[in-house]
Amino acid sequence: MIKGIGIDSVDQDRMARIFSRYGQKFQDKILGPSEKEELKIRSHKFQKIRYLSNNFACKEAFSKVLGLGFREGVSLKEIEILRNENGKPYIHLSGNTHKIADRLEIKNINVSITDTNNLSTAFVIGE
Repeated sequence: MIKGIGIDSVDQDRMARIFSRYGQKFQDKILGPSEKEELKIRSHKFQKIRYLSNNFACKEAFSKVLGLGFREGVSLKEIEILRNENGKPYIHLSGNTHKIADRLEIKNINVSITDTNNLSTAFVIGE
């Protein structure tokens, strides 16, 4: 049974400006530990911006699944957007955000991310 859906889009140029201005501080604010490791693998700035934009859009979409946004203890760093060996994205939750999803009885999370040169869009379904 579907418990919530969320969609979000992020302008990659805006993400590039934020990343250029705040760099590591921005990464520390929005990325969990496993995401930081995945980001290190990306060598070109374009790949880093694309990764950050895609992940941020997905985190925003998941916050909409919860129906809370980033309030009541939902944390960007506790929503990690990772990829399996085939590149398929999935969400790993931790901390208070994981507890909130459990309380809402969200057992499965389906993720789709797409992007162009300028835009990252993510769609998330919580079941």
